[in-house]
Amino acid sequence: MIIDDDKAQGLIIASIAASNGYQVTNVTCFDNAVVALESEPFQCITIDLALGSHDGIEVLRLAASLPGAPRIIFISGCDDGILEAAVRMAEIIGVTDACSIQKPFRPADLRRLFEDSVGRAIVAVPVRSEPVTKAMIERGLCGSEFYAQFQPKVALSDGRLVGCEALARWDQAGHGRIPPVEFIPAAEASRHIGRITESVMEHSFPMAAMMARRDASFKLAVNLSPALLSDLSLPDEIEDLLQKHGLPANNLIVEVTESLAIADHAKAVDILLRLRIKGIGISIDDFGTGYASLALLTRIPFTELKIDRSFVANCLVDDSMRKIVTGSIEIGHQFNMDVVAEGVETAEIARFLCDLGCDIGQGYLYAPPLSTVDLLAWGGRRS
Repeated sequence: MIIDDDKAQGLIIASIAASNGYQVTNVTCFDNAVVALESEPFQCITIDLALGSHDGIEVLRLAASLPGAPRIIFISGCDDGILEAAVRMAEIIGVTDACSIQKPFRPADLRRLFEDSVGRAIVAVPVRSEPVTKAMIERGLCGSEFYAQFQPKVALSDGRLVGCEALARWDQAGHGRIPPVEFIPAAEASRHIGRITESVMEHSFPMAAMMARRDASFKLAVNLSPALLSDLSLPDEIEDLLQKHGLPANNLIVEVTESLAIADHAKAVDILLRLRIKGIGISIDDFGTGYASLALLTRIPFTELKIDRSFVANCLVDDSMRKIVTGSIEIGHQFNMDVVAEGVETAEIARFLCDLGCDIGQGYLYAPPLSTVDLLAWGGRRS
C-alpha cells in the first residue's frame, strides 16, 4: 500500500512497486488508509510522514497494532533526523522491519527497498490465549521445566570463544515454549524469579565449570532481575552454588540492567559490591536504554559494559546510533571495563566494532542460543 497525499508522488511510487511485482493499493489520505489497513493485510507499506491534517506516525501506530509483519518504508521530505527518529519509533512499538528514504529519491534506491521485501511471507503474530499465572510458574518449577540455553560471546579481534550468556527458557508441559518476555515479568510479579534464576544457575554452572577447566579465562554471564537486588542473602547463596559446582567466582559475571536504579538503591549497591569482593564480575546490560547509566558507573564497580542491540543493529546506517556505539566503547574503556556488543548479525558490523576497539561480540552472526551439548561442540570447533 502506498500512502501519500501527493498524487503525483504516489503514482511514481506505485509504478516502482508494480515493477517489482506488487499488487498496489494507492491512497491519498489518512481515512482511506485506515479503511484499507483494516480490510486486508499488506506485505509492504510506504508512509509519507506529512498527510495533511494527519501524519504518518498515526498511520504507523495503526499498522503496528494489526496482525502480520509488513515492511514499513517512510518516504518523506523531512530531514534525516526526523526520518531516523521515525524508524526508531517503529522499532519501539514493535515493527521489526522499518526503513526510510528521503524525497526527492532516486527510483533505483526505492526499487532496492522494495526488492528487499519481495518474497517475504505475511506472518500472523501468534497470541497466547491465556496469560502466564503464578500457578503455571509453580507447576513449571515443580516439574523442572525451566532451564538455560547459551549464546556464545566471541573476541572481536580473533574470533575466540571467551564466554557465553545463560538465557532462561521454559518449555511448559503440553503447551511448548513460553517466551521470556511473557514469563519473566510474571515471575517477578509473583516473586518466583529467584527460583527461576536458581534453576538457570544449577543448569549452567556445571557446563561453565567444565569450560573453565579448559580455558581459565572463560566467563559465564547470568542475568539478575532488579527484583532480586533487595535480598541481602543473595551473594552468599550464589557463592554456595559456585562451590557446589566447582565454578571459580572469577568465571562468573552477573548482568544487571539500568532499571536497578528504581529498586532499593542502597541494598542493590550493597549486594553488587559484595559480589565483586567475592570475585564475581558485574555487567551493566542494555547500556544506554535507561536514564541513570553514568551515575551508576560511579557507584557500582562494573567489570563489563554491554551495548544494547538496538544501537548495534543500526550503527552502520544511522549516524546517531554510530555515535552512541562509539561513545559507549570509549566510556567502557575509560572505566576499565570489557565492552560487549549485543545483536551482532553481520560481518560488516563486527569489523566496524573491532575497528572501534570493542572487545567482545554476541549475536546471530556467531550462533543463536545453544544447548549445553551444542555449545560444547561449537566451542570445540572454534578452538
